[in-house]
Amino acid sequence: MEAVTALSRERVETLSQTLGEPAWLTQARLAAWEAYKDLPFPTPKTEEWKYTDIRNLPFEDLPLETPTGRTLTREALPQAVQARLERTDAAAIAVFVGPDLAYVELPEELREKGVIVTDLRTALAEHPEKVRPALYRAVPATSPTPGAPDKLTALNAAFWTYGIFIYLPKGVTLEAPIGIFKYLETGGALSVGRTLIVAEETAQGAYLEEYLSPALDAPAIHVSVSELLLHPGAILRHANVQSWGRGVHHFHRQRALLEKDARLNDLVATFGGTLSRAEVQSELVGPGADSEMLGIYFAHADQHFDHYTLQHHVADHARSDVLYKGAAKDRARTVYSGLIRLEPGAQKTDAYQTNRNLLLSPEARSDSVPQLEIAANDVRCSHGSSTAPVDETQVLYLMSRGLPRTLAEQLLVKAFLADVLTRIPLPALRQHLETVIEEKVTL
Repeated sequence: MEAVTALSRERVETLSQTLGEPAWLTQARLAAWEAYKDLPFPTPKTEEWKYTDIRNLPFEDLPLETPTGRTLTREALPQAVQARLERTDAAAIAVFVGPDLAYVELPEELREKGVIVTDLRTALAEHPEKVRPALYRAVPATSPTPGAPDKLTALNAAFWTYGIFIYLPKGVTLEAPIGIFKYLETGGALSVGRTLIVAEETAQGAYLEEYLSPALDAPAIHVSVSELLLHPGAILRHANVQSWGRGVHHFHRQRALLEKDARLNDLVATFGGTLSRAEVQSELVGPGADSEMLGIYFAHADQHFDHYTLQHHVADHARSDVLYKGAAKDRARTVYSGLIRLEPGAQKTDAYQTNRNLLLSPEARSDSVPQLEIAANDVRCSHGSSTAPVDETQVLYLMSRGLPRTLAEQLLVKAFLADVLTRIPLPALRQHLETVIEEKVTL
């Protein structure tokens, strides 16, 4: 890893040159740098960041994680990654170790269908006609997007050093998911990654993105952006699973553009790291678009998890549904803030937003802020939230039947989260998340 600590215009130019990028991308990075330079970091005075303070994090003091070009065999991958691969049913696999695309499995039958699974650097060289119109389209390099302030988005657009490109051709249907795994080996670095998914007209597929690391001695910061482009009639099942070790500070923004009759089933699962902030946005720009946004999280010790969702309805006759549920124990804190925004042309909209939180200790805390902003008059919209401690009567009842308290709480947490888990259309992933939840209860 190259130990360059300064974020600067010169650093952007050097990075783009090192990665062998075309001139248009260098210019996009430089425009993002100018935006980053002028924008302030968010503070608790910013409404969307009211409950999360990042002012003391060393964004500009850590060395930027940069590629070294190494590749690994499957047997040489970190043990945590190998163990995870044994429990996945992915049809195609890509593994990043640090910023290096260390391992790829893409069956020939998928290649013959025109499916592309590769890193962004390779895609820029081999498929420029597909990448250039799509990159920075959902999450622009400079223009503010709906949601929280754009300082970290501009940082990502200027300094991403690794990324994945997924392309599903028109009419292609994939039964098994594509699995992408990012493994962070050491702390003390700024890791910046980007994901670009393009699903052409009537394409159907599933995508799993998971972050893994051991507990780190030195703090690390990870800033990621995912762009999802769903063309008319496309169907995408998408999951983002955050299982970092202690010491990682994770910031993720995802924005999906749904055209006519496109459907998205999205899941954000947050379990690891010291601090995690995930912003998930669906932009329903075509009539008949349908976005289902699921969230599941479990915080323990002094973890801090912050989730923000945006359902932005631009077109008519579209539907969106948000269901985020989580638990917190010890001294952990969770935050949820969500907004349903309807433009004047978004008539005949169905939009729902629900957040539920379970507290397993008196010191745990959850803050929930659901919101509506409606400019259309022929719609159905609802939102709601609840936060409550675990029912001690239920715990005692289960204990009276011979269950130890830990197992009793484990059963209650799984029951509480069941309506999210049952809506995950990827059985192997659902089973994996159930196992993670069981482990979290016993920590």
